[in-house]
Amino acid sequence: MEKYPWWSDAQKKLADEAQSFVDRLVPLAQEDAWNRRYPWRIAKEIGKKGWYGAIIPQRYGGHSEEWGVTGACILCEELGRLRAVSNDYINTMCSGGAHMLNGHGTEEQKRRLLPRIATGELHTSVAITEPFAGSDAGSVETQAVAEGNFYVLNGKKRFIMNAGAAGIHMTYARTSSRPEDIKRRKHLSVFVVAKGTPGFSIEKINELTGYDGLYDSYLNFDHVKVPLSDRIAGEGDGWSIMMAGLNVERTVAAATSLGGMREALSYASFHLERRVQFGHPTVELPTNQFKLADMITSLNMSRLLTYYTAYLFDLGGDSALYPAMLKLNNTEELMRDFVLNAIQCMGGDGVTKFYPVERIMRDAKINETAAGSSDIMRMLIYRQGLKQMADDLKVPRRVMDKILKIPMPIGRAEDLPKYRATEEGVLEALAENYRVNPGLHMTVAELQAQIPAPDEDIIGSLVSLEGKGLARLHRSGKGAVNLARATYEGLAKAHPADYYKYRPTWAVDEVF
Repeated sequence: MEKYPWWSDAQKKLADEAQSFVDRLVPLAQEDAWNRRYPWRIAKEIGKKGWYGAIIPQRYGGHSEEWGVTGACILCEELGRLRAVSNDYINTMCSGGAHMLNGHGTEEQKRRLLPRIATGELHTSVAITEPFAGSDAGSVETQAVAEGNFYVLNGKKRFIMNAGAAGIHMTYARTSSRPEDIKRRKHLSVFVVAKGTPGFSIEKINELTGYDGLYDSYLNFDHVKVPLSDRIAGEGDGWSIMMAGLNVERTVAAATSLGGMREALSYASFHLERRVQFGHPTVELPTNQFKLADMITSLNMSRLLTYYTAYLFDLGGDSALYPAMLKLNNTEELMRDFVLNAIQCMGGDGVTKFYPVERIMRDAKINETAAGSSDIMRMLIYRQGLKQMADDLKVPRRVMDKILKIPMPIGRAEDLPKYRATEEGVLEALAENYRVNPGLHMTVAELQAQIPAPDEDIIGSLVSLEGKGLARLHRSGKGAVNLARATYEGLAKAHPADYYKYRPTWAVDEVF
C-alpha cells in the first residue's frame, strides 16, 4: 500500500500491519467464501488487534486519536481485499455502531457499549431500510411509541447487512406522525435493540448476488420493548444522526472498493503475463495494456480522493459532498474499470469461480446500491456541488459591445445598462437579454440589478406584461416568479426588427 506524506507515523505503521495481516488471511477468507460461511475466525483476529476501535476514543478502548477516519480507511482498503470481512467491519465500526454512539450516545451508553465494540466482542448493524422505504429513508413506517420508561417498537426492516451476526441493532423508527415534525425532519428516533429482546426476530435471510456467507436479513419487531435509556440522543433526532453517520459510512465503505481494485488489477496483470496466444503473452497486446493503464490511473485517482476525504474528517470537517463523490466514484470505478476489464483480460478464466475476480464483480454490484445508490449520490452531488461551488461557477454578466455588436462579459456590475422602473423599462431589459442570451430567460435577480425599483414593483410589471402577452414567466414550485423572457410580440413592441439584426463582417449582404 502506498503511503501518503500527510499520514502520521501511527497511520503508516497501521498500513504495514494491515497489509501483512491481510496477506496472511487471504486463504482463510477465500475458504469462508467458498463454503458460504460467516468470517467469524477473521473477525475475531481483527478484534484482538483492536481495529474495530479505529474511530473510538482511547478512553473507551479505541484508537481514534492516533488513527482517525484515515486509519479506518487504511484498514478498509486492506480488508476490502477479503471482501465479506470488510462489510462486517464497516457495520460494526461506523455505520451501525461506534460512530453513532461516539457522536450522539450518552456517557452511560458509551461506557457500556464502545469498549465491547472496540474489541470485536459486540458486532452491530444499522436498521434503516424497510420493505416500503429504501432511498426515501424519511418514510420509514416502523413505529416507536413511548410507554412509561420504555418504547414499544412495531414494524419491519429489510436488507439489513450483518443482522444475523450483530449483538445490537441501531434501529430507526417513527416517533411522530405530525405533519410539522415530518416537515422539519423531527419524526424519527434511534434505538439500541439488543439481540434476544422479546418480540424481536430475524424474519428472513436474503440470498444476495454477492457477499457470500454474510447475513443480510429482514427483521421483525412485534411489540418490542426498548428501555428509554437505549434511545440514542433525543426523541426526533434520528434524521440528523442518520445523515451524520452516512457521511462517514460512505467514506470508509468507499475505501473497501480500493481493496477490490487492487485485487482485480493484480489478477488481470498476473494472467496477462502468463497467458500465451499467437506466440506472445497477451500482455503484449496494446488493447490489454490500455486496460491496465486505465486501471492503474483509476486506482491512484480513487485513492487520492479517498484519503483526501478522510483527511478532511480528521481535521474536523463534515461534508456531504466529498463522501458522495467518493462513494459514487469508487463503487462505479470498481465495477466498470476494474472487474469488467479484469474479466475481459482474463477471458474464460475471469468468469470462473476459481479466481476471485468473479466474486469481486458480484460484491461490487451490491456496493453500487448499499449506503445510498449511485443515483442518490448523483442527486446529492448535484445539490451540494452547485451550492458549494456557487462562487466559482458564476458567469459574468454580458452586454452588447457597441462596436463589435456581439455579447461581451463585463468586469463590473456597475457597467450594466440601467432601465426605467416602468413596464416599458422591464420589457426593454427583457428584449436586451434576447440579444445577449437568445433562447434563455432572465432571472428576477438579474432584472433587479438593472432596474432601480422595489422587488414587488418589478414582479408587478412582469405579471402585467404576462397578462398582455408581452412576456412569459416561470414560477417556482411555491408560485414565486423566478424567470422571465419577452415573447415575440414583446420583442416587436420593445424595438423595431433591425435592432435585433447582426451581420458578421465576412457575410454577404444578399443572404439577409
